[in-house]
Amino acid sequence: MFNLRYQVAKLVDDYYLGEIVEQFDKQGRVPAPRYVVWDCSRKCNLRCVHCGAVKERYAGELTAEQIRRAIGELAGLGVNMLAATGGEPLLREDLLDVLEYASRRGLRTGISTNGFLIDEAMADRIRACSLHSVQVSLDGLENTHNQIRNHPESFRRAVHALRLLRERRIPIVSVATTVMPQNLAELGALRELLLQLGIKRWRLAIVLPIGRADGTSLALNSEQLLTLLRFVQASRKRIGLYLGENLTFLGEWERKLRDAPLYCPAGLRACCIGVDGHVRGCPEQPDEPSTREGSVLERPFAEIWQKGFRRYRNREILAQDPACAACRSKYDCWGGCWVMRSQDRHCIYRLLGNGPR
Repeated sequence: MFNLRYQVAKLVDDYYLGEIVEQFDKQGRVPAPRYVVWDCSRKCNLRCVHCGAVKERYAGELTAEQIRRAIGELAGLGVNMLAATGGEPLLREDLLDVLEYASRRGLRTGISTNGFLIDEAMADRIRACSLHSVQVSLDGLENTHNQIRNHPESFRRAVHALRLLRERRIPIVSVATTVMPQNLAELGALRELLLQLGIKRWRLAIVLPIGRADGTSLALNSEQLLTLLRFVQASRKRIGLYLGENLTFLGEWERKLRDAPLYCPAGLRACCIGVDGHVRGCPEQPDEPSTREGSVLERPFAEIWQKGFRRYRNREILAQDPACAACRSKYDCWGGCWVMRSQDRHCIYRLLGNGPR
């Protein structure tokens, strides 16, 4: 299927990523990341069945002074955006003060939240600190969402948060839904609810095999994944819907469902500053020595960014995985999501039951 917008976007992306790899090979330098995710806390007020944040525990968090120092470095490098995740970011009492500081330094700021703590006063604070985007998790209609989130008030509070944020005209208010067998049949009804709420951006992602979802039955089988892809195709003209980064390449569905490629951005366009300051490619990766590139408490962020992340920039997957190396789509997929790879769920052909190409 020919998609002109997609083709143009792919040419631009291929050039940009090629420049990153070439500069890294020849000069040892790459452009600054477009955005940085701050894994700000592992505290949470819910106990979601698919939570990936329980995979680590920390003795302490970066202090406000320490993260402000890192933010100053990001601003100096020209990073565009700082997004806070967790746990539940709003349980960190100084979060909005820190993000307001980041806004003053010229960064766009955002948070991913379960919405539970957003009442009138919190919505006013979010507006006052110039937050650019808020993504609220909504994983189904009321009963299903409450079961997934393990709290009888979680759906009502999330919907109320969306209404409050929309009323205060936060520039971007979006919804994130993790799709699993428990909520797949409700996506149509959930789409109608989001349209009623005035939501224009909806992120759908399949379950990552980490944390509480490691080795569970929360993953979609091939028929269920196909149902999801068909739903996305049928819904794209009604709502700004997109599939998350753990489905980086969609095989024959790619140009039907996207107007631009979606590569894993780890180490190329983005990275994560962890709870205690260790920098890694993505917030969903396990925070362990094998994924760490350095700590902002020990080295300047610019040095970590420039000298680390070799595995991503050298495209090591294509050399290490024989199936990826032989795949006809390797220069479209580039090996897929690093986290999904931990349980061999990174390949769209395998997920759809077609086997590697």
